[in-house]
Amino acid sequence: MLSSTSRWVRSYRIFFAVLALIALAAQLLQSLGAERSTVDFFSYFTIQSNLIAVAVLLWVALKPVQAPEPLSRDLIRGAPVLYLAITGIVFALLLSDMPLVTVPFANTVLHKLMPVVMVADWLLEPPGRDLSFRSAISWLIYPIAWLVYTMVRGALIDWYPYPFLNPEVMGGYGNVMLIIASIITTALILIWLIVWIGRSVRKWVG
Repeated sequence: MLSSTSRWVRSYRIFFAVLALIALAAQLLQSLGAERSTVDFFSYFTIQSNLIAVAVLLWVALKPVQAPEPLSRDLIRGAPVLYLAITGIVFALLLSDMPLVTVPFANTVLHKLMPVVMVADWLLEPPGRDLSFRSAISWLIYPIAWLVYTMVRGALIDWYPYPFLNPEVMGGYGNVMLIIASIITTALILIWLIVWIGRSVRKWVG
């Protein structure tokens, strides 16, 4: 386990936060060049989850604390671990074989690299023993809010960021709801794993 005050850990966090920002900027520039909606661009879960990860990486890099860490800090750090894990899994299972209008470099960084980076960061500096599955359930607030926003906005303007959320593509709302239920169930399993792995690593090294 490495301390958040370690120069190596802080450099690691800043490097990948900047790399993700470059990837996000490259993707945004492509979107603007193609005259696509900026609101649509920022409505993608991939974009939002990576922005959250960037903010958290920079925050913990620039404001490290000595152990023991407050529970609130662990909850904030764990949220993007879940969100990027969802991003990586959904991309691998539902989107990787589909033609995507993305910058290849950005696609690799945002969908493949950053999920690994955030899990690695969790293992390098695991949470305190006070973090529980019950408290970590709060991580679901954002994904559920995003799903509600996406489905309501999609019904109003007939645009969905991902084909598996589009009722016309999926053959009706029933199939979309099954996909959403599967994603939420997967998220619950991931929350349990993230908490369990973090606490196990801390116990093993400490």
